[in-house]
Amino acid sequence: MRQPIPHKPLDPHEEVQTLPHYLVGEALNGVLYISSPSVARRKGLSSLLGRSPEGWWWTSEPRLLLGQDVLVPDLAGWVGGRPPTLPNGSFIDRAPDWICEVLSPATAKLDLAAKLPRYARAGIHHAWVINPVHHVLEVFRQEHERWELKNIFVDEDRVRADPFGNVELTLTPFWQPG
Repeated sequence: MRQPIPHKPLDPHEEVQTLPHYLVGEALNGVLYISSPSVARRKGLSSLLGRSPEGWWWTSEPRLLLGQDVLVPDLAGWVGGRPPTLPNGSFIDRAPDWICEVLSPATAKLDLAAKLPRYARAGIHHAWVINPVHHVLEVFRQEHERWELKNIFVDEDRVRADPFGNVELTLTPFWQPG
């Protein structure tokens, strides 16, 4: 007869690793959040990924290990090249210099109320928040672990914003229906 083997429940940051590849898992303040990537988000990000400014490395949906928290911004960038990964290769343990969150109805509250403050505490210097429903990009700079709004771009505005002021970007792919 088989006997059940007692096992210790996983911490949320460990449980993230057990999720199937098609789900996005995040652990914040000891709570596990699970979502699926949105089509609109992927469509817009793919057009931005090919435009990484010189000296920067961008990637979509990196799994960032910030202390015991695992956060997955829609896009993140590091100045000075690709960051190292932990030995198992599943997390990036160096905070990015810039993150971008694309709001969706399923993730907006988590992105704005929980993740953005955590990014500021981690020392991330720049954050962009894209709202595809209202065609708005908000550009923030971290000051003393708090975000300060620096610019707002709407509709078809050409974007030249920190930390990529030398590169002109367009947000049109985010506004087009899926």
